[in-house]
Amino acid sequence: MDKRTSLMLLISGVLIVALLFAGYYKVEMAQKNNIIAQIEPDKSCDLQKTACTLKLPGGGKVTLDIQPKPIPLVQNIDITINTEVLKAEAVTVDFKGTTMNMGPNNVTLKASTPELYSGKGMLPVCIRNSMEWQADVYLQTSEGIIVAPFIFVTRKH
Repeated sequence: MDKRTSLMLLISGVLIVALLFAGYYKVEMAQKNNIIAQIEPDKSCDLQKTACTLKLPGGGKVTLDIQPKPIPLVQNIDITINTEVLKAEAVTVDFKGTTMNMGPNNVTLKASTPELYSGKGMLPVCIRNSMEWQADVYLQTSEGIIVAPFIFVTRKH
């Protein structure tokens, strides 16, 4: 075998290995980014007054707290997530208006302990006096994503 043929075989082998690795990585990421559970919101809990907790499938809980209270519009808010039992790799909160599209409003939280995540966000002003929001908490686990929705209402002052 001449040098040129050996070089072509080597390059082909490297390309095949790279394609196999890329395919494996893509399948792993697709699996990891799948929503594996979507919890029902607890509409009886009022985030304007207290932190709210939802039970997770398979055990554990997720608690969302937003400060200050009442939750203001167009002001910094402190967002805290506590995941009892569950060890999340990443936690994101997406605030959406339930009756009006308010545009994307995602906050990626930072872990201060394996179960406690926090960050700052802001809710936009709404033309209505009262606005219902849904804060979807995305808990990234090694198996996929768990979505925990929390409903609350803000009022213009």
